[in-house]
Amino acid sequence: MAARRGGAEELRILEAQLDRMRGMLGAYSELFFRQITIWGVVSLVLLALSGLSTDAPVAVALLFVVPFAFLEAGYTFYYTVFARRHAEFLERTINARLGRDVLAVHRLEAAYFYEPDAPKLSFLSFGRLSGYGSVMTIGYSIAAALLWRAGLDESLTQVGAGGIHVGVLVAGALWTIGVTLYLLWHFLSRRDEERLLAALRVAYPDAVGSRRRARSGR
Repeated sequence: MAARRGGAEELRILEAQLDRMRGMLGAYSELFFRQITIWGVVSLVLLALSGLSTDAPVAVALLFVVPFAFLEAGYTFYYTVFARRHAEFLERTINARLGRDVLAVHRLEAAYFYEPDAPKLSFLSFGRLSGYGSVMTIGYSIAAALLWRAGLDESLTQVGAGGIHVGVLVAGALWTIGVTLYLLWHFLSRRDEERLLAALRVAYPDAVGSRRRARSGR
């Protein structure tokens, strides 16, 4: 009887943790798109202000703002990966405890959004390039590149007019290259995600067996 109560209590704790991870996933997903929208508006305002007067060297800020927007969006997506992978292991653990697949959201997410184990660059999954998340990521990247290029063109004009020093452009270019290389390295190397998965396997051994059975088709 005590063992049964202990098992029920463990299930309750796992379910509470799952609710927390699902809430975290929803909150950071919403924040991800809100940040993109905010930084998009800020970039357009900076570009508009630069066009009002050649004496206002504000377009150069785009060389720093656009990469930072991607860095911040990547950081927010970083948390959605944590919440989704944690929720997956929680669901598999609960299913293993119950002896049947009662919770299937992690499998539905893999089918509808992207397979979590496939290589990805933020929401762009190389295992599903035609997926909506991948297409939207490509679209955002193209729009950001156009804004950055517009800022560069305006800044070059300002340099020619003596409004800003060429060193500012060099700093903006180095910042952009640095952020781009870091994001590529972080998401493609998956170092943090692999450390997370290793910790999850230790924390939820029942989920590991569940994953093996799912892959073997049993």
